[in-house]
Amino acid sequence: MPLIEYGCHDCKSISEALVRDRYSIPASVACEDCGGSNTVRLISRVNYKMQKKAKYDDDFLGKAMPAMRKKKETAQYFAEGPKASDEAKMFEMGEQIGERIDRMIESNFPKKK
Repeated sequence: MPLIEYGCHDCKSISEALVRDRYSIPASVACEDCGGSNTVRLISRVNYKMQKKAKYDDDFLGKAMPAMRKKKETAQYFAEGPKASDEAKMFEMGEQIGERIDRMIESNFPKKK
């Protein structure tokens, strides 16, 4: 059952209508604010999420986390870093390490022609 948005030409507000049959969507409905029938169907915004692939998989990060929490160079980040879960901190560190490795590889190998 789609939720359809309609814009009112008279009061400029947006109304929503739950349509039970997606094959018979009305071209116009009564405005929820002013009650007028001078409405037109709108194209609704679409919300989507882009997923970024991690440089390192979750198994590796989960296994490496205990060592990273104890290691002198990274223990302070876990203790005082951003207010996030340890998993989020480990993911962020993995991303940073991966980006550094990518830059090192790119700078040490000849460019493709």
